[in-house]
Amino acid sequence: MKNVVILTSLLVFCFSSVISQTTFKKGDIELATGIGIFSTFAKDNPNTIVPPVSARIGVRLASNFSLGGYAAYSSSQSNQIALPDGNFKDVDNEFLILGLRAAAHANRMENWDIYGGAMLGYNIPKVQQTVTDSKSVGDDAPTFSSPAQNKFTYSAFVGGSYYPIKNLGVFAEVGYGISIFNMGVSLKL
Repeated sequence: MKNVVILTSLLVFCFSSVISQTTFKKGDIELATGIGIFSTFAKDNPNTIVPPVSARIGVRLASNFSLGGYAAYSSSQSNQIALPDGNFKDVDNEFLILGLRAAAHANRMENWDIYGGAMLGYNIPKVQQTVTDSKSVGDDAPTFSSPAQNKFTYSAFVGGSYYPIKNLGVFAEVGYGISIFNMGVSLKL
């Protein structure tokens, strides 16, 4: 496995030196699709039904600033969560985020696009809870979560894209969203 990683890295670096440099200018469009590595619900130790997936589009308003849209979805299920009264519950969670992203870009290295920014989004959760025992939880029982509701949210992110082939790249990003860490493929139009 170690040899495969070394060989792949060597091929990417050799191939990227042969291909022309990828640069961005005003009016360029970037499409990206990714998968989340760490779900924002990882603390609950859920079973993943649909991993965190995202898609985004960004338009360069200047070579170092972009504005775009973001959409992401995940689905998970947590079983046998203990309640204070001794019952257990199952939780099915579907989570959709739609947002507007603004990013500042630092294009100081060949074929790299390093960026950071903020997103204003709208969370659309769909949570179904099922108590597995016939005894119901009374109104006076403590709760460990608030009810799911649609609401506006904001977040920040930092990331980078590497373009080993002109107009086709890979990206990695850290920040709050559908996942704490996202990686995927980007395409410059």
